[in-house]
Amino acid sequence: MNKDLNMKVNVLPVLTYGFLKVNDSTVSESDIKIDSFETPDASKMPQGVNVKRGVDYAEAGEIFIKNKDRIMYTTGDFAGPNADTTGRNEGQAIRTGMGIDVDELMISAGAKCDIYTVEENVKVSEPVVIEYKMKDGEGCISAQVIHAKKDSEINVILAYESEKDFGGFHGISTRLLAEEGAKINIYKIQMLGDKFIHFDDIGGACFKGGSIGVTTLELGAKKAWTGCLVNLVEKEAELISNMGYLVRYDNFLDVNYVADQRGKNTNSVMHAKGVLMDSATKVFRGTIDFKNGSSGSAGDEQEDTLMLSPDVINRSMPVILCQEEDVDGRHGATIGQLGEDLLFYMQTRGIDEENAKRMMIRARLDSVARTIPDKELEQRVVFYIQNII
Repeated sequence: MNKDLNMKVNVLPVLTYGFLKVNDSTVSESDIKIDSFETPDASKMPQGVNVKRGVDYAEAGEIFIKNKDRIMYTTGDFAGPNADTTGRNEGQAIRTGMGIDVDELMISAGAKCDIYTVEENVKVSEPVVIEYKMKDGEGCISAQVIHAKKDSEINVILAYESEKDFGGFHGISTRLLAEEGAKINIYKIQMLGDKFIHFDDIGGACFKGGSIGVTTLELGAKKAWTGCLVNLVEKEAELISNMGYLVRYDNFLDVNYVADQRGKNTNSVMHAKGVLMDSATKVFRGTIDFKNGSSGSAGDEQEDTLMLSPDVINRSMPVILCQEEDVDGRHGATIGQLGEDLLFYMQTRGIDEENAKRMMIRARLDSVARTIPDKELEQRVVFYIQNII
């Protein structure tokens, strides 16, 4: 199948001034080849995980539709803020960071979805590992649903990689449901070749005491879009997100992360750190949205960007939306170059400027890579980082 793509994605929950060029992004590509529509078999599948393969994308969303009133519950009758954009994604079974256009692509192209389910009180000790080994010129779209029932736990790793000079298309959608007291930790590592076009869309919901952890590394691809939206539906639900990125050459990365906090005493932590080099472009949107009824909740969103060239383009948009008074929200962005004091300190110890830069890049990315709960893959990612800088 060859397909033209024209998708509006990564739309901010509330629009800001258009001249900032951060309200949304467009995936516009012609004659994209897509010849695979399924998730590869897991290279590691621990006991305790049930898998239903090859489900139609829309059918796989039924678990979210059945719970939609619960997921979208809010107290009171409060109108949304001016320039609220959430209505455009009402047709999704579960809202995602990139939005409804990804769902429409998955359905129209006939993408299949694998459903991974953990039963009540089952704590899976080893991670599910799914690896995409992309060939030159290959195109793939696929989807997963991860459903952790009451008081269960699961870790899932998805790694996408190819040879450095390969090109093609890779698109993925992952939807998550953590029931009461359940924990889902998902790790996504993107190591695609320098000519790939890539998108990675995540949407999820946590019920009472549930937890979703999202760890991502965006290290390759010519153009990459990624988004994550998690609804913290009920009391004491939690989102912990940790992202690392490296954008080089004239490559492009566009990010949209949203914590939608609805229950009391919910907690969100969204941290991102990365490096821009050469003439790269990166857009990062991070939104903490305290809905009415989320009293006692806390949110912390921080981004730290190291720019190693005067020719890079960086746009960062930290946002807090609030319909509650009794909340603790913090956000910020740190953007800068290597300090002269640090460079001087390293040079006095025999480390020249280029090696100092490499050390700083590795330190940022390795800190995320070291959290991968599979030693073999962790070492492969660390080796990849060492060899691309």
